[in-house]
Amino acid sequence: MKLNPAWITIMVLFIYSCSGNHSGEHFSLKKMQKRNRTISVLAPGNGFDGKILKVTPTEHQRNLVIWQEGDGGDWQNAKYLVCEIWHDRDFAGIATLNFFRKADTQATIVAQGGDMAGRENERPRISAKIGVLPLLKTKVIFPLSHLDAQNIFIQRFPRQLKGTVLGNRMTVDEISRVEINFGPLQLPSFMPVFEIASVSLFRDMPGPYPAEEVPLTDQFGQWARKDWPGKTKSTDELETRLNEQFAEAETANFPDEWSQYGGWKNKFFGATGYFRTHHDGQRWWLVDPDGYAFVSVGIDCIRPESPGTASGQEDLFEWLPDENDPLYKQAYYKRGEMTMVDFYKINLIKVFGEQWRELWDKITAGQIRKFSINTVANWSDNAFMRSAKIPYVLPMAGFPSTKVMLFRDFPDVFSEEYRQNSIKFAAQLESYKNDKYLIGYFLRNEPHWAFGAHDIAFEMFGTNQASVSKDSFIVWITKRYSNNIEGFNRQWNLHLNEFSDLKLQLFRDYPSEASKTDFQSFSEKLVAKYVNVPCDEVEKIAPNHMNLGMRYAWMSSDLLYKAGERFDVFSINGYGNPGPPQTAEIARISGKPVMIGEFHFGSVDRGLPASGIQGAVSQAERGTAYRYYVEQGFARPEMVGIHYFQWLDQPIFGRFDGENYNIGLFDICNKPYDELIDAAVETHRKIYKIATGEEKPFDTVIEKIPAIYY
Repeated sequence: MKLNPAWITIMVLFIYSCSGNHSGEHFSLKKMQKRNRTISVLAPGNGFDGKILKVTPTEHQRNLVIWQEGDGGDWQNAKYLVCEIWHDRDFAGIATLNFFRKADTQATIVAQGGDMAGRENERPRISAKIGVLPLLKTKVIFPLSHLDAQNIFIQRFPRQLKGTVLGNRMTVDEISRVEINFGPLQLPSFMPVFEIASVSLFRDMPGPYPAEEVPLTDQFGQWARKDWPGKTKSTDELETRLNEQFAEAETANFPDEWSQYGGWKNKFFGATGYFRTHHDGQRWWLVDPDGYAFVSVGIDCIRPESPGTASGQEDLFEWLPDENDPLYKQAYYKRGEMTMVDFYKINLIKVFGEQWRELWDKITAGQIRKFSINTVANWSDNAFMRSAKIPYVLPMAGFPSTKVMLFRDFPDVFSEEYRQNSIKFAAQLESYKNDKYLIGYFLRNEPHWAFGAHDIAFEMFGTNQASVSKDSFIVWITKRYSNNIEGFNRQWNLHLNEFSDLKLQLFRDYPSEASKTDFQSFSEKLVAKYVNVPCDEVEKIAPNHMNLGMRYAWMSSDLLYKAGERFDVFSINGYGNPGPPQTAEIARISGKPVMIGEFHFGSVDRGLPASGIQGAVSQAERGTAYRYYVEQGFARPEMVGIHYFQWLDQPIFGRFDGENYNIGLFDICNKPYDELIDAAVETHRKIYKIATGEEKPFDTVIEKIPAIYY
């Protein structure tokens, strides 16, 4: 786990480059240092005005004020806020841009891992968390268009990792202060020092840095600037491993007491030929097609690929295969304008040649059975799911949308367009409706409108955009106030001539408490329509299969319960630590069994610099955390499924959106994390006895450390 000394020397000689488009409007580093004396010092360097600002966050102060009212700056005409950042740790840095609004009553911003943005007594209006690779000078670019809070994820820029934006609408003229919160931070293991070369406003996209002279990856796509136990050093080593895995797969099977579907032969509820739910008076179960009790233990993203972004950062790779090579061209993808390259696939091709896909299928199906995993979970390869003869869940594609969106990805649900698109959406189930291995389908994943406790009806009036749903609101509110415009005006503190004048109203804040109640009541109607229209259609096509819900990121508001009334199983992505979120409350309110669609624990002790949404200090601790989470989860009477995210590690420079987490059961060279897998197998083989209470769940909790995710 040592850093390359040669690289450190090079980086000391020149940390930053000011080449490229550096014509931005710069904020004073000297002023920032004076304002943040306790955590920053100004030092000579190749930054703005020949200086750099060194920032050392402390447990008491992690926020650097980079701009506040009176500092100047042409925010009105700028399009990008750009911060040049570098740090020398072997874990990724997290730079969170916090924007505060003048005279604001800040709402609490809660991220997926449960973190809250800002100080306890003051919360930002908008918070943007962005990942920064170690030992790589990076321009952290924030498009100011994201201040409208309509898009959760920032587009990819070269070298920049994932960026996530949460909060509520604001405009540039409302900004009172901008801060950067630096992390991760926990003594003694996580003590970052960041160096800032400039903070600037740009009208145009800033130019790139010069190409790196020393690449960041090796020929296998591994991080070249770090060593660790188990790092693949040669093609011979890779070939030996893959061939051994193929030989082992030939004889792998489920435990003897499991059915062909992975159900438990010791408990029988009656066969219907398809998966279903059942409550036996003590707990919820799934039931497999042969009638046996079933709880779903699965792994997400089981597929023969882990593509990462190459566009604009080709200089970071030691080697890239020829895109026109008959075999290796399969490892290149286009995602919009981005070129993606897949070193996991490249490594399979190096060993197996043209047979790589066929042999991967056999290896993987054998490993799933060997590890006593009974579900191919979400985002997995479709062809593999259909052929492996292992139960699977289906992520439906293309949840119905409309040209007009009310808020983020929330469509115009009262429109005929939404109904017609729901019919088309449901049609994709036609080829699955008789598949006995299909446990059920997820309507969609983590709707962005549910990232926070947002009032959809109120947000609908954040713009003057016309919609059928807005018209429906006016009809509804007119009836609610018995067509009495005077009474309505009194309650809403408005002065309208007639209800139709609402079409022209823009609301940045609730005009009254009564309006808040009314907006929230109509939001329930919007969400009910949002769910009922597509559910009506999918049930026509696949009545024998379970509706597993929308895999909410977290329970951000009661609107999600309203949206869950039509589900057979209530699914949530539960990135809890040490155990799953409070699912008993979900089951009590919804009246449904619960499935965890995603959870994970990662570490930075091996080949990747980020842990994911929950972290562990080592691979052994990942195994301990896995056991606790899964066993404590299945000990709950409402829990019928727990799925781990994901099968493979993510690529070093990030997948399409910039995630580069050590969260896989396998690394990019298909080397298993044995400590994690051994622990998982031990848990999987006792899940049914834990579910019935015959065995007590594992009860060791890992040390909690800062999670490195963006």
